[in-house]
Amino acid sequence: MAPRAGNWERVPLIPQSRHAAATEMDAAPAAPPPVPAPPVYSSLLHEWRVHGRALPGVPDHEWDALVSRPVWPGG
Repeated sequence: MAPRAGNWERVPLIPQSRHAAATEMDAAPAAPPPVPAPPVYSSLLHEWRVHGRALPGVPDHEWDALVSRPVWPGG
């Protein structure tokens, strides 16, 4: 019988020594800072705004009105 029968022990999926994991983290290059995205959709957003359509990140009052109504008539 095993010396610690009945006890569960968590075993990592891929065992590594702590030293190997530390050197891998030190050797990993730092990610470059994120570059701001160019305003690709600015003309599309302007067109949508002119036509009164829903815009990303802007509350949609028509949707809010629709979902605030009761589901069943007379309820």
